[in-house]
Amino acid sequence: MFSVLTLCAHALHALKFRTDKARPLCRRLCGTAGVLLLGALRVVAQTDSLPAAQGAWARLEIVAGDSTFAMSLRPVKVSAKRTFKDLQEQRQYYLYKRAAKKVYPYALQALELYSEISGETADMNRRQRRRFIRNEHKELKEDFQDQLKNLSKTEGKVLIKMLEKELNQPFYDVLKETRGTTTAVYWHNLGKIWGYNLKDGYRTGADTLLDEVLLDYDFGRPQW
Repeated sequence: MFSVLTLCAHALHALKFRTDKARPLCRRLCGTAGVLLLGALRVVAQTDSLPAAQGAWARLEIVAGDSTFAMSLRPVKVSAKRTFKDLQEQRQYYLYKRAAKKVYPYALQALELYSEISGETADMNRRQRRRFIRNEHKELKEDFQDQLKNLSKTEGKVLIKMLEKELNQPFYDVLKETRGTTTAVYWHNLGKIWGYNLKDGYRTGADTLLDEVLLDYDFGRPQW
């Protein structure tokens, strides 16, 4: 576009300072420059209205004269169509899938909060840490009590197993670390009434249906 403007300027200069014989040529140059200028402005206007180009970096490899672009892509899970041995297994599988989809956001928030608390209380003594966690617990209770108390038995189980799998420790140990032994024992005994054992932790193979469902949730760190 700069060259078009330059051409137009030179043509105008010729019209002003050249002889009468040169003026027809200069007029033609100016007219041509004007057309080119209008075309350039139209292209610029159209270009500004186009969406920004999107893409990714790729590495160019040349082997024996052949050029190949190589780049890393996000992992993708590929699996065969699921078959079930009976209707009960099928029902349980889809119960787990619906529960996992519902509680996954809660698991993400819980893990983020656990990481923040661990970092903020690293230099605190036991008494200071308990006071800090107690205050956090009050705020969380106000924010999440209604949502969490309405979870079904299956949803509660899946949420706990998600956390145990990601933290690589039984939920009993998490409670003991954050709320104290008395609280951990209380919830462990209460959980046994409903069929939970908070000391078991997540064990791959103990529930193959749940194992398969949780493969779809990598918490931002793909394992496959």
